[in-house]
Amino acid sequence: MKTSRQRERPRVAPAIAAVPNREIWRRRGLPILALWAFALFAYSNSFRAGFAFDNAGVILQDSRIRAATPENLHLILTQEYWHNLMTTGLYRPLTTFSYLLNYSIFGNGPHPAGYHWVNFALHAVNIALVFLLALLLFQEAKLKERLAFALAAVWAVHPVLTESVTNIVGRADLLAAFGVLAGLLCHVQGGAASGWRKLAWLSGLALAVTIGLFSKESAVVVLAAMVIYDLAFPQAWRSRAAGYLALAAPFLVFFYIRGQVLAKLPSALVPFGDNPLVGAGFWTARLTAIKVIGKYLWLLLWPSRLSCDYSYNQIPLFTWRDWQALIAVAACAALAAVAIVCYRRGKPVFFFIAFFFAALAPTSNLALLIGTIMAERFLYLPSIAFAGCLVVAVYAVCRRLPSVAPVALALVSVAFAARTYTRNFDWLDDLSLWTSAVKVCPGSYKTHTILATDLIIAKRPALDAAVGEAGRSLAILDPLPDQRNISAAYVNAGLCYRMKGDTLAAPQSRYWFQKALDALLHGERIDRASRGARLVASGWYQLYLELGRAYMRLSDPRKAVEAFQYGRTLQPKMDFYEEMSAAWRALGDSQQAAITLMEGLGVDSSNTRFASELVDLYQRTEPQSCAIRNVGGSVSLNLDCPLVHSQLCTASRNVVLLYHQRGQDPMAASTARSAIQDLGCPVELFR
Repeated sequence: MKTSRQRERPRVAPAIAAVPNREIWRRRGLPILALWAFALFAYSNSFRAGFAFDNAGVILQDSRIRAATPENLHLILTQEYWHNLMTTGLYRPLTTFSYLLNYSIFGNGPHPAGYHWVNFALHAVNIALVFLLALLLFQEAKLKERLAFALAAVWAVHPVLTESVTNIVGRADLLAAFGVLAGLLCHVQGGAASGWRKLAWLSGLALAVTIGLFSKESAVVVLAAMVIYDLAFPQAWRSRAAGYLALAAPFLVFFYIRGQVLAKLPSALVPFGDNPLVGAGFWTARLTAIKVIGKYLWLLLWPSRLSCDYSYNQIPLFTWRDWQALIAVAACAALAAVAIVCYRRGKPVFFFIAFFFAALAPTSNLALLIGTIMAERFLYLPSIAFAGCLVVAVYAVCRRLPSVAPVALALVSVAFAARTYTRNFDWLDDLSLWTSAVKVCPGSYKTHTILATDLIIAKRPALDAAVGEAGRSLAILDPLPDQRNISAAYVNAGLCYRMKGDTLAAPQSRYWFQKALDALLHGERIDRASRGARLVASGWYQLYLELGRAYMRLSDPRKAVEAFQYGRTLQPKMDFYEEMSAAWRALGDSQQAAITLMEGLGVDSSNTRFASELVDLYQRTEPQSCAIRNVGGSVSLNLDCPLVHSQLCTASRNVVLLYHQRGQDPMAASTARSAIQDLGCPVELFR
């Protein structure tokens, strides 16, 4: 008879049992191949998707991935993820290295198909890892192979995964998930091994976690996954302790390097429009975050309405009258209770529920407020837990009819695969993606704003639709105070209204030009509120470009010049010089118009269009002067003419002052030196 101590001893889930070589193909190889084929069917139309969503910015606008040079490799290692685009506080060098692999090594360049194949290959690897993990979790079940296969099949084609698989920049989630899954498997196997085999598994653990961490910060959940597994399936802690020690090196190296890189960058600010929780009180923010978890659970259960964006005000902040939030709180409490009950009676269920919350924790906004309130890509790892609980529940319900369970799960998997297939069509381009997002999330200002931008590209007849979307975006944002509002939406609306006015004759056009000006002035108030007491020039240059254009349409060139001059200090785009020259001409100051064009040439000497515009301007305003040289029918500027020379020197001085104002002192010194030595401008002009 067993003693009481023997009866209370916890059962141990061993590592994946050794399988004879002749059985490996049948018991593991064939199921994995079948899972890959099934997933390929669901994602077969994803390879036609373009660079929608964030892909154009992260990939096409990142000069570091254009060539595999030592300089680019150094920049990838020492700069943040969104290189030269925005400050986000994200450090993901291995993800960027993978883009470089596609762009330069594989030769995919700006063609998206190759990037999608790499994403699918990574997803396929993760499918195999999920299958192997499920074999571990269901080790003591009679039908462990069936349960593991069903779990992996449901997860592999779940529609919420499209934002990580079909969306190219979702690769960060794929690589991080690989680090977590492979690291957990290596930890379990290493705990059951000894000698050189143990060392090999621990080395694999360290390598997998290094890949995950340097791909996306959320791979830190591997530590929680290991703890949860060891609690669910306990062994002697001495045998598992080496796994935790193996985490020390990748964790310390990653956080040290990340800290060094981000310390050189400005602090990343979370926009209120992307995550309204940053403007809420502590408890309101946390209860709203639980409400978002409830929405995640519903998406896992019923993924019919998917969106790439959930910005303000798609998810209103928590109130005690919010029934969705109260249901979410109750659901989370119920899951916690189920996990406690299953700690002894159903080890896999305990693991799944605990893993769900642990995997979601870094992006849940419960402990730390992140850059977005909700995103489906955050469910890539947590959805494994959902698939596991679903499989266990179906088999439990069908206990008396065991043949029904595989059929039911097969139907669920096929339905998920079909939804994934249709969802992939939304990712074909930005217009299709944001059209679907507006339907699913009409309360988000961003879905309307970005759809309006995409519709502008199509112009007529889509221009009227763009105007409507811009108006809906402003209707959502107008109640916000300027300190929390988003100027970009008002700029976008001003652009739509101005373009609408350009298609009409007076007096209808003036109505739209005034409407554009009103929206842009509101945007300027928001921009000024965000600057605070800072003395340096700040803001978004596009706002002041559009503001100047609106003033020009309303016959106020003086204010247009002021807007263009300020916007030029933010970003000296050629559009500013061209538009400002037109404004000076409207004011009757042809000399200042010429100087402005020369300033543009000083910033970008390759702009031949400005040179021809200068010739035309002098021909119209100074036909009797020496400004134009005509040799053999070829007309050009006469740099020896005192008028031209004087204006060139003035323009050079203005460019030097602009560079100083922007903090680009080396460029200022180079421009001054060139003006003195090459043009013969007086030295006193630059002191």
